[in-house]
Amino acid sequence: MTVGRAAFALALLCAVAGAAAGSAQQPGNARSRGAQGAPSQCVVCHGRLGDSTGAGHGFAAWRGSPHAVAGVACVACHGGNASAGDAATAHQGVRPSRDPASPVFFTSIPNTCGRCHAAEAGYFRTSLHFARLESDGRGPNCVTCHGSMATSVLTAERLLATCSACHVEGGVAPPEKAREAARVLALVQAENVLYDVVSSEAAARRGSRGAARAAVLLGDAQRHLSAAAEVWHSFLLDSAAARLQDARQTMVEAWEALGHPAPSASIIHRAPRSGATGR
Repeated sequence: MTVGRAAFALALLCAVAGAAAGSAQQPGNARSRGAQGAPSQCVVCHGRLGDSTGAGHGFAAWRGSPHAVAGVACVACHGGNASAGDAATAHQGVRPSRDPASPVFFTSIPNTCGRCHAAEAGYFRTSLHFARLESDGRGPNCVTCHGSMATSVLTAERLLATCSACHVEGGVAPPEKAREAARVLALVQAENVLYDVVSSEAAARRGSRGAARAAVLLGDAQRHLSAAAEVWHSFLLDSAAARLQDARQTMVEAWEALGHPAPSASIIHRAPRSGATGR
């Protein structure tokens, strides 16, 4: 894995568009509702507690999170009865996170998250990280990178800092793997920005010559990007990078289909693969 590989997409952004147009999801009514659309009493009650309290922590972050936007509230992970009006009934079956029988016990997190994120959890279970989590509990789980309430995606810089807790000189894992993971994640994020750029251009040129072809290519690119995000969780970094390379090539073809000149050969060259297979 080379730095040039991660820098490629950023250079290509300048070559094909010069700027990216993004859109952010705004939380809707789902953020305080349960799966059936009824107000979640968990949110109503715990949301009144201050963030400094154990039972109230993280609610401010959760309210703006993808989980809240999708209507995924407390019971999805913790259990309990979100429609109950009294505390005893609402907390029936809820166990503290330190209880091994809890769905949010640290070794149970992959199975709990995997109820919805099946592909990502499946890849994670093939990783050395999962094997370490299962063997001695010292491996990372989903919460390590994504958080529990805010459910964010790490930046490359934050990933490097997080991974370096174990991937450090004299530590339990080789430090170069943390650096390589940060580079591949930077590439993941850059390729997704590139997709937004080309998609915006395709939308602006809808109905023009080549637009239908570009739409097909962008559909293929989206599938490659989704596959890269899923396989990333195995931490087989070359496998993720190969899917990103396929996505990149398809997006370049979509750009050309829209009538734009091909980026220069120096930008779209295929970077040599490192042969790394670290997890």
